[in-house]
Amino acid sequence: MPVLGSKGKKLILIVDDEEATRDSCFQVLSKAGYKVLTASDGNACLSEAKKCRPDLVLIDLNMPGVSGLELIDLLNKVAPKIQKVVITGNATIDLDKEVIGTGRASAYLKKPFIPDELKSIVQRVLKEKEKDYGS
Repeated sequence: MPVLGSKGKKLILIVDDEEATRDSCFQVLSKAGYKVLTASDGNACLSEAKKCRPDLVLIDLNMPGVSGLELIDLLNKVAPKIQKVVITGNATIDLDKEVIGTGRASAYLKKPFIPDELKSIVQRVLKEKEKDYGS
């Protein structure tokens, strides 16, 4: 799992079964000054999240094995203060109600997205976390 960054930077964990998506998010966020980890599936993400307690996790909804929705619920049990942002190619009103409206995740990002959209969502969610939790 690639890691980049230095002490004191916000830690972001990206989980997506598509290597190209993981790599592009890694590049954008590491260049923006974040410490970044990646995982290729829900189980690897959960293991990594338990070890390093990221500030934010970007979660693909459609993954083999543990789905994105299942992963969100597992993360909410083990580390409820971790902010979650869903990445999906299938954003719908139902998804908005199920994930954002219920508080399971802070935001979602529809694929394909441009680097500025990714950075903007991450910055907004991390600012909200600081306001809510003070870190």
